[in-house]
Amino acid sequence: MIARAPKKIPYKFIICISMLFITVDLAAVSVAYKMVYINTLFEINSAATFIFPLTYCIGDIVTEVYGFKMAKALIYYSLLLQIVFGFLITMAIHLPSPLFWNHDAAYILVFGSIIKFILAGTIGNSVSSFLNIYIVSKLKIPLEGQLFWLRSIISTVIGGFIMVSIIMLSFLGKHVNLSNLFIMFKSTFSLEIFYALILALPASIIAGFLKVKENIDVYDYDTNYNPFAFK
Repeated sequence: MIARAPKKIPYKFIICISMLFITVDLAAVSVAYKMVYINTLFEINSAATFIFPLTYCIGDIVTEVYGFKMAKALIYYSLLLQIVFGFLITMAIHLPSPLFWNHDAAYILVFGSIIKFILAGTIGNSVSSFLNIYIVSKLKIPLEGQLFWLRSIISTVIGGFIMVSIIMLSFLGKHVNLSNLFIMFKSTFSLEIFYALILALPASIIAGFLKVKENIDVYDYDTNYNPFAFK
C-alpha cells in the first residue's frame, strides 16, 4: 500500500553529505583544463586536482560511518551525474548565440572537451574511488574500527595514484607534450599525498561526530565488494 504520510529519513546528514560529494565532483570537472602553477613541487596541475581529492575524503567518511554499500551508491550516482552534466554543458555551449555575443570561442575552448575528460575520468574515477572505499572498509574489521586516519591516508594515496595515472591520458593532444605530462603526474600525485595527510585528522573528527549523531557505525562483515553487484 502506498503511504500517504511522509516517511522519516533514517539518517540526518546523508543527503547533505551526498550533495556535497556531487558538488565537489562537478566543480572538479568544470575546471579540469585550467592549469595551475604554484612551485617546483606542484609545478603543473589541473585545477581539478585542488578540488577532487575532497571526494576521497568524503567517500572515506561515508564508508566508515554508513558502510561500503552506501559509499558505492554515492559513487555510481556521481558518475551518472557527471555524464548528465557533461552532455548538458556540451549542448548549451553549442546553442546559437545573438550577433552581439562574441565569447562563444572561449566557452568552446574551456568546455569543448568536457565529455572527453568525463569519459576518460569515468574509468579512473570508478577504479580509484571503489579501491579507496574498499581499503577503508576492508581494513576496518581487522583493526576493529581503529586508526581510521591511517586507513584514510593509505586508501587515498593508492586510489589517487590509480586516478592520476588514468586521467593523464585525457590530456594527450590538449597542447600538453609527454614531458609536461610527466611533470603533471608528479605534481598531481604529490598534491594527492598532501591532501591525504592534511585531511586525515578532520575526516576522523567528522566521522566520529556522525557516528554519535546518526547512532550508526557499520562494519562490512558479510558485504559483497563486487562493484557490479546491485542486489
